[in-house]
Parts: sequence; C-alpha cells; structure tokens
Amino acid sequence: MSKILLENLKLKNFKGIWELNIDFSKLTDILGDNGTGKTTVFDAFTYLLFDKDSQDRKDFEIKTLDENNNVIHGLEHEVTGTLNIDGRSTVLSKIYKEKWTKKRGEADKQLTGHETLYYIDEVPVKKSEFQERINDIIDEQLFKLLSNPLYFSSNMKWQDRRNLIIDIIGDVSQDRILNYKSSLKGLEILLKDKDVDTLKKSIAAKKKKLNDDIKAIPIRIDECNNSIKDLDFGALEVRKQGIITQIQSVEEQLLDSSKINDELLKEKDRLYSLKSKLRDIEYKAREDAELPLKQLRAELNQALDEENSLNNQLARITYKIQPKETQITDLEKEIIDLREKWNRINQETLVIPEDSFICPTCKRPFEEHDVEDKKHEMTENFNLNKAKKLSEINDTGKKQKGRLEGIKAELKSLAAEKTSIETKLAEVREVVVERKVLVDKFEPVINLGSYPEHRKIKNQIEELETKHAQPAEANAQLNELKGKKSALQNELHEVNSQLTYKEQNEKFKARVIELEEEEKALAQQIAEIEGQEFMCEEYIKTKVELLESSINSKFKFVSFKLFDTQVNGGLVETCEALINGVPFSNANTASQINAGLDIINALSEHYSVSAPIFIDNRESVNEILECNSQIINLIVSEDKKLKVESKESEVA
Repeated sequence: MSKILLENLKLKNFKGIWELNIDFSKLTDILGDNGTGKTTVFDAFTYLLFDKDSQDRKDFEIKTLDENNNVIHGLEHEVTGTLNIDGRSTVLSKIYKEKWTKKRGEADKQLTGHETLYYIDEVPVKKSEFQERINDIIDEQLFKLLSNPLYFSSNMKWQDRRNLIIDIIGDVSQDRILNYKSSLKGLEILLKDKDVDTLKKSIAAKKKKLNDDIKAIPIRIDECNNSIKDLDFGALEVRKQGIITQIQSVEEQLLDSSKINDELLKEKDRLYSLKSKLRDIEYKAREDAELPLKQLRAELNQALDEENSLNNQLARITYKIQPKETQITDLEKEIIDLREKWNRINQETLVIPEDSFICPTCKRPFEEHDVEDKKHEMTENFNLNKAKKLSEINDTGKKQKGRLEGIKAELKSLAAEKTSIETKLAEVREVVVERKVLVDKFEPVINLGSYPEHRKIKNQIEELETKHAQPAEANAQLNELKGKKSALQNELHEVNSQLTYKEQNEKFKARVIELEEEEKALAQQIAEIEGQEFMCEEYIKTKVELLESSINSKFKFVSFKLFDTQVNGGLVETCEALINGVPFSNANTASQINAGLDIINALSEHYSVSAPIFIDNRESVNEILECNSQIINLIVSEDKKLKVESKESEVA
C-alpha cells in the first residue's frame, strides 16, 4: 500500500497567518480557540495541492487583511509542504504574489494582476509540471475522499457515492442471483440475452397487450350473439314445404285447366284450405311437444357458460398459488439459516492474537496498563460488532418472518377461493352432464288426439279427394291460378331468404365457441406472464439483499442502503450511509466522523493508498475508529494562539 504522510507545513502571509511552521507526526493535535486558524492549516494544505480550500472552493481569499478587512498589498503569500511518499520526502512550494507595473508617463506603479510561482524540492517549475507531479502522487478526487471524513457523505452526489461503492465490491452476477433462490430458476432462459429491467419492460408490454386482447373478446362475443337471427327455422322449413306443395297444386290445376270446371276449382280451393289448416295443426302439435326440449337446451347453455367462467377463474387462482408455495419454502429455509447463523455468531468468543500487545513500530511489549486498556478496547469492539451482527440478523429474520406470514395468509385466502370455485365447478358439471343426457334422450310425443279438429279436417280432405268433377275451361279461372302461383313463388323466395340465416347463425355460434376458447387461453397466458413478473420482482429484491450484504461486510461502523422501496412496492436506486440504522445526515458529529473514518479505511484498502486525514471538531468525539492513516486533529480549545501537540516523536 502506498503511504502519503505530511511531515511539515509552512505558511507565510496566508489567510491572516503571518508565519507558521508545523512539524507533523503520525498523530498531531492542532488546538486553538475559534478564529485562531485551525481550518486555515487544512485550507493551506489543499491549496498547495489543488488550488482549492478544504471546502472544495476555488475562489477563496488567501491574502492577509488589515484590521479594516482591507488587503495588505505587496506581500508574498506562501505555502510550503514536505510530503513523505513511501519513505521518500518531496518539498512542494507555491507562492502567490502581486504584479505591479509602471506605465509610461505615470509616476506610480499600478497593480495589474497576480502570478503564482511553483517549486518542487526548491527548484522552480512550470504550473503544468507542478500539477503533473501532484497527479503522480494522488488523484485529486481520491485525496478528498481519503483526507476528509465528511467528504464522501456530505459533498458527493448519491449517484457518485453509489458508483464508488459498487466499484469497491463489484456488482452481483446474474448467475449468483439466480442460484441464490430456487424460485428464480425460471428466469434463466428469459434472461439469456437481456437484463432484468429490459425483461420487465417486455413483460409489461406483453401483459398490456394480453389484457387489451382479453377485454375485447366479450365485445366480439356480444357482436356475434347480436348478429344471430332469432328465427324458428323448423317452422320455416314446414312453411316452405307447404308453399312448394301449394305451387305444385296450382301447377297441376294449370295443366288440367281445360278440364276444370267452376265446381272443381271451388272444391280444390277448399281442399287446399283444409290441407293448410291440417298442416298448421300438425306444426302446432309438434311445437308444443318440443317445448320441454327448448327449455333443456337453454339450461344446458347457461350451465356451459358458467362452467367456462369457473374454469377460467380456477386457472388464474392455480397460477397465483404456485409461486406463493415456492416463496414459502424459500422463506422458511432462509429463516432456519438465519437462526443457525445467529446461534453460531452468538457462540463466538474473542480470540486475541499473541502479537496484539507489541508495538508495531518499535516492537516493544506494551506496558501492563496499556495491555489492559487494549484488551478492554478489543473486547468492547468485539462485543459491539457481535451485537451489531446479531441485531442485523434479528431484523432480517423479523422482516422475512413478516413476509412469510403475509404470503401464508395470501395462500390461505387463495386456497379457500380455489376450494370454493372447485365446489361450484363440480356442481355445475353435474348439471351439464344431467342436461346433456336429457337433451340426447329427448323424444317429442306428438298428441294429435288433443286437437279434435284434426280428425274432422282429415275426413273432409279424404271426402274431397274422392270426388271427381269435370273441369270447364274458363279464362278468368286460369288467370286467377297464374296470379296465385306468382304470389306463392314470391312467398317462397321470402322464406328461402330467411332460411339463409340458418347457416350464418351456425357460423356465428362456432365463432363464439372459438372466442371463448381464445379467452381461456389468454387468461392462462396472463397468469403465466404475472408469474414471470413476480419472479422479476423477486430477482431485484434478491439482488438488493446480496448487494447490501456484500457492501456492509466491508465496513465495521457503517452500513449502506442502496435501494428505497416505493409505495407501490417498486425499488429505486439510492446510496445512503447508515449508522446503527440512522441516516448519516441525522447522526451526531461523533458518529459522522467515525462513519467517515470507516469509509476512508475501506477506500484506502481498496485503492492501496493512505493520505493525511484532517478531523475538524475533533473535540466532539471521545474515541475514534482505529485508522492506519496519518491523523491531524483540529480541536477547539481555550488557547488564544494555535498550539501543536504531537502524539509520537516522528511521522511513522
């Protein structure tokens, strides 16, 4: 790991400090009352490296002012810092000075601008060379992250924080997410050539189209049903045969018109009228005999419609139940694993390595009272870490148990609904079978004996048909027969036109059956799509769990929330540091500083580099997290002048 240490910092005429020379050690305290220049030391260091103050502002006043806040002209403002980079010292200097020019014809010089002089190891260099040397030492953004405990959570956008955290741990692979829960196995093929967000959009589009299609089907069924003509085609067939018989009779009369006399025509007209009455009576008798069949068919159609509706409801319920059962199995296993993990962590005890009480620098054993303090600190940290892990497991277990109970309640409700539908379906199917048997076995019983006129008219017809009469030629009678034939042909044409609706009705009925089957298939597809939609949500939630678990394992004091749950259950990206569950912005100063140090430790380890850490308001923190970087504490005290205290004799 590359190590950057600040050995010495000299200020001259910088932000009100006339002259200051500070030697730094591994741990340095800079004490003083407000306004004595503690933050100015930090500003000078960041100005030397990056032309900005410690608040990341480029335009800030570095000149020294008089008691009236006016700039004191003619001064050179200088900052010189000695950096130790992996054991090798480098001296960097920056001098900011005014440029005065005397114009021709004027007695006094005028301030015409400013210039900055740059030095590396006391050798003058160009600005580009100076900046190149700084970039070789450390990247500006990385330095800010490693030197200021508050920079990560207070100065960076949450998107940049999130990208940085993901860069440290790496994203969770698709295979790991799919293998983490058995209920996600069905997504393997669906995610073969697309990511989960693209798949969700695709599923949503398919679901919308299927819902639009299934909504349109009842309208199309109604159109077909409304197009069916409610005509008695049996009666029309009987009527057609009667007309044909009448036409044949008239044609026979026309052929024999030369032999027909007036009396015969009258008799035949009467015969035609009697036969027509006889057919009407027979048709009425058949119609009355088939009334029970019409009722049975109506009941059968109603039962079939109800059976189809219940089948669709049962398919939807079944497809909703299957993923719930898989969820319950996974959650029960996860809760058992969490319980075992809790017991395992709860039984852990602190094991202190033998070399823990030896100074890493001078290799000498600690004093006895230091050993006890160290043991106490290690025990307290171990217990805090252990309690944090147990609390996190408890929280996760409660959350998952709540989810399990909720899903079980949903499953119970779905199962009850399914049982109710199955019971109704069984009853309806019995009705369907019963009505089909009755329809198939139905035989109409035509009772002509209940119509007394039938026998009377039949006898009259038989008498007339036995009569013989010699027809006489009559032009008037002939024309009458021709007119009667024409009227009968027109009537036959009208009946044939109505009979054409019979074939059309059959087509419409067949189309209704097709549409009902299509509706059933669409309902099944929607249920399948909803199952895929549910798996996508489970995939995202699993990714969240794995990501946050991987990230939080990198930190001792903080945890991170990378997703927010919306009101509708969806997840949106975020990045917020949490301290014992409290957002960074709501925590107290001590917690924020320790959280920042925890983040710096992780970043230093990841990027293999450490830099001096300036801790402002250090008096607000009783104890800080252990840190391998150089620490410079800025402490408010009652001292009216800056006081520097080194905890070690030299920079380690």
